[in-house]
Amino acid sequence: MANEEITESDMVFLGVITFFDPPKDSAKQALWRLAEKGVKAKVLTGDSLSLAVRICEELGIRTTNVTTGPELELLNQDDFHETVKSATVLARLTPTQKLRVVQSLQTAGEHVVGFLGDGVNDSLAIDAANVGISVDSGASVAKDLADIILLEKDLNVLVAGVENGRLTYGNTMKYIKMSVVANIGSVLSLLIATLLLEFEPLTPRQLLTQTFLYSVGQIAIPWDKMEEDYVKTPQKWSEKSLPIFILWNGPVCTLCDLANLIFLWFYYRDYNIFDVKFFHSAWFIEGLLMQTLIFHLIRTEKIPFIQEISSWPVICSTVVISAIGIAIPFTQVGEVMGFTNLPFSYFGFLVVLFLGYFTVGQVVKRMYILIYRKWL
Repeated sequence: MANEEITESDMVFLGVITFFDPPKDSAKQALWRLAEKGVKAKVLTGDSLSLAVRICEELGIRTTNVTTGPELELLNQDDFHETVKSATVLARLTPTQKLRVVQSLQTAGEHVVGFLGDGVNDSLAIDAANVGISVDSGASVAKDLADIILLEKDLNVLVAGVENGRLTYGNTMKYIKMSVVANIGSVLSLLIATLLLEFEPLTPRQLLTQTFLYSVGQIAIPWDKMEEDYVKTPQKWSEKSLPIFILWNGPVCTLCDLANLIFLWFYYRDYNIFDVKFFHSAWFIEGLLMQTLIFHLIRTEKIPFIQEISSWPVICSTVVISAIGIAIPFTQVGEVMGFTNLPFSYFGFLVVLFLGYFTVGQVVKRMYILIYRKWL
């Protein structure tokens, strides 16, 4: 005590030191852009409520519903969930309370929760969140538990991540649904044709070539664009939707293939050109074009080629694969594979066939959307 009295004697007040750490100018814009895409922002902090409210007001976050850690401790489980769901600012939280808030958001409203934090106190919440996010300058434990580490101190990176994530998800759903519908429709068509005909619709070599060209054409799908309404809305995977989607759209492909079978059998049957090679060539081209063009019907809720056009890589892929498939029977490669030349009247029929396919497919699409309120 004596030393303290000597040390603190004859002191002169010079001033007060404070720390000024304002939010970045881009933060407000980033939060606004996230809100446009259905991402709600909540502030979970261990700081005082007044400080948290002040920062949120500068960022444009609503502060009408706020709460604190001590207040949450007094609530029962149901009230806790309701308070967490409605509150936008939660201050004076302990690390355990941050964890409880994240878990509450995950269970109560079935939300996908992302948590951004950089300190040791945030580590539990980062680990529990569906998407844990930290920054490059954060604590080691926070970065170790995070799924994503931001190398730039800009929340607009998260906006870009959300946009690219939904774009990737949308194109993935296009690929899955298109592939399953096309493959199941093709398998059913081959099965029916095999039962009706005295010969196989395609030889293994021809079927393998058709599948290879179709698969090469799908490489351009990741570069396809998504409609703005789709990117703005949070998407969620549903295991039940895929079988229902197949049941609605698979028969449309099979119906188109059967129409081709009937046309070939009754129109060209009495012509001298109709033989096994002729049928293989016609079935090969129709099947390849069907599997290539079906992507344009499935990729959008709108009318393909009229209301919505795919990206140029997809258009180029469609044109190139279709041209190769049509040209093969007229080349020496086609002769080796057992193909033959086709009359131009058949290609006129294909134009009518695919116009009918897109028409029926669009009707089925509108009915599906009307019932299930969703397409992809």
